[in-house]
Amino acid sequence: MSDQFDLRDTRGRLKKLALAALIGAVLTFFTVRAMMSSGHGNHDPVGASIMPLLGVFIFVLTTAFAHRIVSKKR
Repeated sequence: MSDQFDLRDTRGRLKKLALAALIGAVLTFFTVRAMMSSGHGNHDPVGASIMPLLGVFIFVLTTAFAHRIVSKKR
């Protein structure tokens, strides 16, 4: 009987998080692509690692922001 009711709404929360991750991935892709096309690359190893780290940071922030917007109560 308890399998029929999802009291914690885990399926709904997972769908909202997946939608937010998709929005975050799309926004991150276009942001990183715009940053890469606007400047010259850095050839030292430390400078080359900045762009992937910045991409991960942007993804986390945009996903959190999108999740906040998607999960607002109406």
